[in-house]
Amino acid sequence: MTRYLEDFKVGEVMETAPVTLSADDIIEFALLYDPQSFHTDPEAAKSSPYGGLIASGLQTIAVAFGQFIRLGYFVKSSLGGPACDTVEWLAPVRPDDQLNTIVEVLELRPSKSKPDRGILRLQFTMSVDDLPVVRLISTTFLLRRPAD
Repeated sequence: MTRYLEDFKVGEVMETAPVTLSADDIIEFALLYDPQSFHTDPEAAKSSPYGGLIASGLQTIAVAFGQFIRLGYFVKSSLGGPACDTVEWLAPVRPDDQLNTIVEVLELRPSKSKPDRGILRLQFTMSVDDLPVVRLISTTFLLRRPAD
C-alpha cells in the first residue's frame, strides 16, 4: 500500500521481514562489490581481525534498504533519496545471522519550493539477536504528497 508524506508520523516505527545471508550470499556480493578477503575467502577470513567470514557493510545497507522498500510504502510515492548522513557499522554480520531491521521516522517536511513533494528522514537500525549491528541515521527520501 503506497504511503505519501502525510501518511507517516514522526516517531512511527516500522519493522521489515527478517533476512538471513548465507556464506554464499556474502561471498557472491563481495566478489562483485567489496572483494576483501574477510568477505570472500572463509579460510583467509579466519586470520583476519574478525576471526571468520563477515558480510560487507555495503551489503548490509543494501539488505536494509531492500527490505524496507519491499514493505510497499513507496510504490507510487518515492522520488528517490538524496542523502544518508551517517552510517555506523556496530558489529560484524556473519553467515546465517538473522537480520532484523527497524525503521523510525525522524522528520517530515513539506518542500518549500515544490508543493507536490516533501522530505522524509528515517533511521534504520539492523539487529542480530536484538543487538544492533548497523545503523543508518538520517536517511533522506523525497516523497510525493497526495494530490488534492
